[in-house]
Amino acid sequence: MAKRLILGLLYLGWGWWLAIPNDKLKVVFCNVGQGDAALVSKGYFQLLLDTGPAKGGVEKCLGQEMPLGDKKIEVVIISHEDSDHSGALASLEKSYKVEKFYSNNLYYNDSLEYGGIVFKVLYPDRGLLDRDNDSIAGLLKYRGMSFLFTGDNDLVVEESILNRMVGERGVDVLKVSHHGSKSANGEKWLATVAPKWAVVSVGKNNYGHPDAGVLANLEKQGIIVKRTDKSGNIVFEEK
Repeated sequence: MAKRLILGLLYLGWGWWLAIPNDKLKVVFCNVGQGDAALVSKGYFQLLLDTGPAKGGVEKCLGQEMPLGDKKIEVVIISHEDSDHSGALASLEKSYKVEKFYSNNLYYNDSLEYGGIVFKVLYPDRGLLDRDNDSIAGLLKYRGMSFLFTGDNDLVVEESILNRMVGERGVDVLKVSHHGSKSANGEKWLATVAPKWAVVSVGKNNYGHPDAGVLANLEKQGIIVKRTDKSGNIVFEEK
């Protein structure tokens, strides 16, 4: 069962009407097992950040959350090439038309804007080749709502991102980095970013994710934690 959060109001349930498009923002963290996939939707505009692993279930999520009959994704961003973030891309492109695709070609200070939705890239810098620490990280904003996406970046990168977010602290939703790994999600980071909600996209616990210490830090900061392995698709909707 998906969890739907409407500006702090938790709603649990299914409904065919949810697939009817409207002009309000919806951000869905898809349950794709051990991987990442997030759908940003507004009317017939769709932006997908990562696809999750092959056979992880992203197409099922899109079928539930995109408008009925819509087989076009306007923008796909792959944060980095690890299979748990990009593995479903090939099969996805057989089922959906992708208009614009970004991977290894978005850098700090780049910005994408669509119908009032702004995705501001905070990382990586140009020329960086570290497989995990070149993940595209960005802040998505729309009408005062904010979502911070971090890929698999680590503690060092978190410090760099903080230096680039002066005046942008206090986000609504944080996508917890690297599935809750202890290599990221430091106490200073969580206290400074100060999200209302933190989403952990995680599956079967083969890698120690999420780390117990990270979960304790989130609890210490009073951050509401939602996990795809426990809640399924996690949906944030504009009122």
